[in-house]
Amino acid sequence: MATLDFDPKSLSIDDRLRLIDALWKSIEQSAADGDIAATQAMEQWADTEPGLLLELEHEADEAERNPESQTSWESLLDELKRKQG
Repeated sequence: MATLDFDPKSLSIDDRLRLIDALWKSIEQSAADGDIAATQAMEQWADTEPGLLLELEHEADEAERNPESQTSWESLLDELKRKQG
């Protein structure tokens, strides 16, 4: 595994979330291109509650469109926990 040349905490929360999104999209693309490890990673996450993933994607998209309107990570996490029961 490659080591990071920077401390992720040096990025804002929004930047870290955008990085997560970009990394996930790169894994999806690798899986689509036939990468077995990427496909296995995608399958591992297939059991994740679809509603939770959709909500996270929605929040990430909204953060990109309108960063100043976002709630804190803690508030979002609390809201998702309430929705999931």
